Amino acid sequence: MRFEIMNACKVKLCASLFMWLGIVTWIRNVKLHLWFVFVQQSTERDVVCSVANEQVNISKRHAPVNARLRDGKTFSILDNAIEHRVFWSSWLDGLSTRVFGVEHERKWREQVRDARVVVLEAGCGRPTNRLATFADGTRACVRYGIDADQVLGETLSYYLAELLGISNLPPLALSKLNLSSEQWASVRGNIEALEWSPNAIVSLTEFIPNVTGVFIPLHLRKQQVGGLQLSAENISNMTVAYLVELMQWSDLIIFDYLTANFDRIVSHIFSLQWDARVMERTTNNLLKTINGHLLFIDNEAGLVHGYRVLDLWERYHRLLLASSCIFRRSTVRRVSELKRSGNSAKLLCELYRAREPLARELGSLSEEHALTLQNRIDVVYKHIKQCAEIM
Repeated sequence: MRFEIMNACKVKLCASLFMWLGIVTWIRNVKLHLWFVFVQQSTERDVVCSVANEQVNISKRHAPVNARLRDGKTFSILDNAIEHRVFWSSWLDGLSTRVFGVEHERKWREQVRDARVVVLEAGCGRPTNRLATFADGTRACVRYGIDADQVLGETLSYYLAELLGISNLPPLALSKLNLSSEQWASVRGNIEALEWSPNAIVSLTEFIPNVTGVFIPLHLRKQQVGGLQLSAENISNMTVAYLVELMQWSDLIIFDYLTANFDRIVSHIFSLQWDARVMERTTNNLLKTINGHLLFIDNEAGLVHGYRVLDLWERYHRLLLASSCIFRRSTVRRVSELKRSGNSAKLLCELYRAREPLARELGSLSEEHALTLQNRIDVVYKHIKQCAEIM
C-alpha cells in the first residue's frame, strides 16, 4: 500500500514538472515569436526614418577633453562626432544653437512691416539692393528684384528653410513700395532715383553686422575635383569649430539642391571648367557671424528662377548633393516628413500665406514648379537612404 502511494506521488510530481516545463517552453516560444516579429518589422522599416528616430543615450558619449576648446584643438574621437556613420552626433549638434530664434523672427517681422524708413543707401550686395535704416535704428536689406520672381524666390526659399528646420536665413518680411505711405515717404526721392516701380513688392531681411566671407571647406573642395568626400572616414583630427561649420554646410548642400540655387556653391563648381582656383575664393551669398553661424543670404535664384533654368545647372546640383553623406538628424526627419506628405509645395504655400499678408498678391509656385520641388525632395530622401545603406 505504501509503495502504491509513493508511486502515485511520483506520477503526480512528474506530471507537475512536465506541466510547468510546458508552460515555461510556451512562454519562451511566445517571447521568441514576439522578438522575431519585432526584428522583422524593424528591418522592413525605412532605413533612414528608423535610424533618424533612434534615441541615442548621449550620457554615455562624453566629449574628449581636447574637444572642449573650439579653437586650436582637434576632435580626435570619431564616435563623438558621428553616430551610425551618417548622422552628426547629438553632442555635436547641441553645440550649434539656432541662429535666429522663432520668437525673434516673429517680432522682427511685425516690427519692420510698418516701420518708417529714414535712410536708404547702397549696401547689401547687389547694386539693386539697398540698406534701409528705420526710425528706431533697426537696419534691413531691401531687395528689389529684376522681376517679381526673384523676390518670390527669396521669400519661398526662406519659408522652405523653416519647413526644413534650417535657421541660417536672416528673418524676412515683405513690404509694398507705396511712396505715399508713412513707411516709405521719407525716402521717396531715393526710390524714384533708383527707378523702382511704385507699389512693387520688396523683401526686407534683417541686416547682420560684423560678418565675414566664407571659404568652401577643404574637404568639399577636394571632392569636387575627384578627391575626398565628406564622410565619417575623413573628418578625424578636425577642430570642433570646424566640425560645427561642416554640420551647417551639410544643411546648406541639401537646401541649395532643393531650391536649385545656382548662385552660391554650384556656380563655383561650374566655373572649375576654366578657373582651377575658383574653389579657393569666398563663396557667393554666404557669410559667417562672429559666433561661427553661417548665413545663407540672397536666395533670389532659389525655387522659381532656379527651376526655370534647371536644365543648365542640374549636373552641378547633383555633384554638390553627392559631396556629403553626413546629415543632421533633424534635417533628415523633416525631409522624410515632406516626402511622406507627397505635397511639399502645399505645405510651403500654407506657411507662406499664413505669415505674409502680401503673399496672394506676390504669387506662389506654379503647378510645374510644385512638382519639381516634390521630385527634388524625393531625390534628397533617396540620397540619404543610399548613404545610410552604403555606410
